[in-house]
Parts: sequence; C-alpha cells; structure tokens
Amino acid sequence: MKRIAMKRRTFLKGIGTAAVLPAAGCSVMKNGGSGAKGSIQRRVLGKTGIEVSMFGFGSHLNKECQANPKLRDRMIKTAFDGGVNFFDVYDHSGFLQFEPMGKSLKGFRKDAIISACIVFDDDKMQAEIDGALVKFQTDYIDCYRLYSLNEKRVEILTKNKKAGKIRAIGAVSHDTATMMKYLDDYGDSLDYVMVPFNFHHNNGYFSDPKNYSENDYSALIPRCEKMGVGILGIKPMGSDNMIVLAKKQDMLKKGNVHIAKAMLRYVYQFPEIDCTMPAMNTMEEVKINLQSAHTPAISAEEKELLNKLSEMAHATKGAYLPDHYRWLENWATKQV
Repeated sequence: MKRIAMKRRTFLKGIGTAAVLPAAGCSVMKNGGSGAKGSIQRRVLGKTGIEVSMFGFGSHLNKECQANPKLRDRMIKTAFDGGVNFFDVYDHSGFLQFEPMGKSLKGFRKDAIISACIVFDDDKMQAEIDGALVKFQTDYIDCYRLYSLNEKRVEILTKNKKAGKIRAIGAVSHDTATMMKYLDDYGDSLDYVMVPFNFHHNNGYFSDPKNYSENDYSALIPRCEKMGVGILGIKPMGSDNMIVLAKKQDMLKKGNVHIAKAMLRYVYQFPEIDCTMPAMNTMEEVKINLQSAHTPAISAEEKELLNKLSEMAHATKGAYLPDHYRWLENWATKQV
C-alpha cells in the first residue's frame, strides 16, 4: 500500500473542520490469538518504505499488567490478529519488556514492526543495541529512536543501520523547540520523529500557513512532511489523563459514543500521522481501541464530545495533568 497521497496545503487545528478518511481494506495477518478480526489502514513511515498500521501498540504498562505476562501476551496477539503490526516497547525504567515482547512476537516477527528507544550513554549504546537483538531473538530492530541526540549517537545508529541491525532512525522530544533543532542538525539522518498528537495537544502545524518562517515551531509537522520524515503520534489520549478527566465528568460513554474511540478516530483523520500508539493495560482496552481502527471515520457526535472535553481541560489551566506531564500543555492548541 502506498503512503496516502493527500497533503494539506492548509493545516487545520480545529476538530470541527477536520476531514474524515475512509477505511482501507488491508488484509489481516493471523497468528492464533483470540482478538476480533478486522483490517487497519497502513501508512508508509516517511520515506522508509516501512508500512505501519495507523493504530499501534503502546509501550507503557502498569504494574498489574507487568505482573501478568500471560495476559500481556494475549493482548499483543489479539492486537496483531486485529491488524496491528506496530509494537513500541520499553526495557528501561523497570518495564523490562524486551524479552517478553520477543517471545510474544516470535511466531510472526517478520510481519511485526518493533519500535524501541535508546536510553544508555554513548559508550554503552552499541551494547544496548546488540543486547536488544539477543533479547528479541532477531537480526534487526525496525525503528530505533533517540531521546537525546549528538553527533556520536546519531553516528552509532547510522552505522548500525548500514549494517542492517536497524531499519529506521528516529528522534523523540517533549517540546517542539528541541525537535526543530534536531531537524536542523540531524535531519538528513532521521527517518522519523515521535511527537505528542491528540485532539487537544496537537500543536505542530502552521499557525499561519501564508506567513511563517522555518523557525516557526508550529510548522513542525509540515516541515517533517516536506523532508519526508515519518511521524509517530504519541499520547493520543493525553497520557490517559484525558480519560481520567472524562470519567470525572461522566463523559466516558455518551449514547453510542465512547470517548476513547473518538480520541483515536480524531488522530486517524490526519494522514501526516503515520501511526498513533496508546498504552493498553487490559484486554477490554485492546478490543475497544481495535474497534476504533476497524471503523475509523469520526462522527459529528464524537467531534462535539471531544470539543467539550478540550474546553474542560483548557479551563483547568493544566491542573488535570500530574506534575510530570505538565509539559504536554506546551503542545496544546489552546495555550493556557
């Protein structure tokens, strides 16, 4: 499947005016899991040629899920059966998921895209990469990203890409200024970026498409498109804090509208976002999210509910977020 050809000349921020994309008829790969069967549209990650499901499996997991590897295994295989081929995974900060994920993906490794993040210092990077290959029982990691970039770190990943140990090099940042600087300094080496994108935290478009400079941080997403750099969207549900806020406001489910499905369908509208990946810690979350990807068109009722929730979040002046996630408001359309 080719990368979606539509590119927006005017990059819209408003929920009410965003275009709706039709679902694509991609075939489902089966592996013996027990999830709902369906198809998920695939998009090409920038200029890499790597096809990724527009809905992916996020890496964050809570302690309960971490302590239940059999459930996690069933969740991964259910997602794969449902059309997901993109799996993000952490091994640091106590997550220790490389080996379990490797076991879960073993039967269909060549049909899955593994996404990981480099966390060690420069002198330990090569050992980190080689160790990941062992833990995953594979010859290559599809997408490896850096949180902190310098010449040596980019050089190490480039060397491993040339050796076939990595297919795509990425960068992740929690602010647009840093990411724009990464594009300035290392844009020729980067295959993709990972940035927050949801119905509220969706900064990164031109603030004024007719009058902007390359240093306008609101031009991040179209700049990536122009450079052929892929875009992975993180925090599609505001790091789950939007779900918490929706529950407090009795907005989780309204009639036929489920707020989590609406949040994901908002992101699917934007062909610039190659894949979005929420964290999932229960089988119910996996199945609900798969339903959103199988029928990705967003309804007027869903748009209205998201608008209301965005207004509520804006009114709290960031108080709905825990302190360690307050940085997300820097990505909000409606700046506090």
